[in-house]
Amino acid sequence: MKRQQNRILGAFEKTFWLLDQIDSKDFCLAAHISGTQPVEKWRKAINLVQQRHPNLSVRVRLDELARPTLQQVENLPIPLRVVQVAQDYRWEQEVEQELAVRFNTAEGPLLRVVLLQKPDSTILILAANHTVADGTSLSYLTRDILLAVTGQELEALAPQVANDETLGLPEDQPAQTIQQVLDLKPKTAAVTPLVASHRFSASTTRSLLERARQENTSVHGALCAAVLLASRQMRPGWEHTRMEVVSPVCTRGPLHLDDNVGLNITTQSVFFDHQPQLSFWELARLAKAGLAGTSSVDYTKGYLSYFRDIVFGHNDLGQMLDALKQAFNHHIMVTNLVRVRYQTDFGPLKLDALYGPMVRSGKGMEQTIGALTTNGALCLTNTSDTPIPGLLLAMEQILTEACQDAELAKTECSFR
Repeated sequence: MKRQQNRILGAFEKTFWLLDQIDSKDFCLAAHISGTQPVEKWRKAINLVQQRHPNLSVRVRLDELARPTLQQVENLPIPLRVVQVAQDYRWEQEVEQELAVRFNTAEGPLLRVVLLQKPDSTILILAANHTVADGTSLSYLTRDILLAVTGQELEALAPQVANDETLGLPEDQPAQTIQQVLDLKPKTAAVTPLVASHRFSASTTRSLLERARQENTSVHGALCAAVLLASRQMRPGWEHTRMEVVSPVCTRGPLHLDDNVGLNITTQSVFFDHQPQLSFWELARLAKAGLAGTSSVDYTKGYLSYFRDIVFGHNDLGQMLDALKQAFNHHIMVTNLVRVRYQTDFGPLKLDALYGPMVRSGKGMEQTIGALTTNGALCLTNTSDTPIPGLLLAMEQILTEACQDAELAKTECSFR
């Protein structure tokens, strides 16, 4: 049976598509891979994963009611850019280049691939538009490409549906329509995001995980506390500011979704006043507590309802954009994919590390921390138009000292 991905966007998909009209919402993941394969095999693998994932063959067009819809397009090859580089080549500059080139959502496809070929290793960079994908999507897509390039067969997936449909919520039916719909022109303004990366050792990662558990918090809570403290110390003007830290939350678990490429997230903000009396671990516990209940069906329904009220029920795109211009004014985003949830050995290839998500998430001053653990080692990225130099190293120092302080306190208690 031929798969067709033709449907109206869900509320959060439509929100991201609208936000993309204001400013870029493209993002990347970068995979460090031991081993190499011929370019022809990578090209074939990309074609195979495109056949597996319906959202990789779509564009976004307005229908007769000015509703953005996904439209399946045949013969829509995914762009592949191949670069031969030295072993010490700075891969982050290729991510910066990809984030600076906007997707044309009206034409598609909404994925690009960059292959950096080193003498004995490979870096695979996936760039996508957020309307049809999220960070977990690109993690699974990395796996699928590695399976395909090493000769494994891939099963075709059913078309990805919006979270609204999964929850039984009705699609958009504009009760109010306007005669003159806003003419949305493709964006051409260049953006210049900068990307930094840092990989923790396996021992530091293990120590952080153990300490976070002992302190009744999570690694995510600890990362939020570390970036909060480091940013206050390193950015003038943020020391006493009430800080907003936003975290994407994956909906795949509560909604029992498959590995399809799709937008399956919500977000949650936690606000931090200037409270110098709080310890590091108290801040980490506050960060964790602020996300309580977000991985649930009820939270997802409530979240979608908020955006459905803004972007559904009418077709005045200008009014929707005006409402969304005030959204996502955070200082920091911590987008944590937790860990790679599949085997990293693919025969002649091995996935050593996966970095990201790398995304411009706000208005330009924000710091976007991507976090993902591969093979027991935590990888961090920072993406920003105005990055705080040395932020990731400062975070590691804060986390290391917090773990050491906890160990010291435990040792002191044992001698009392």
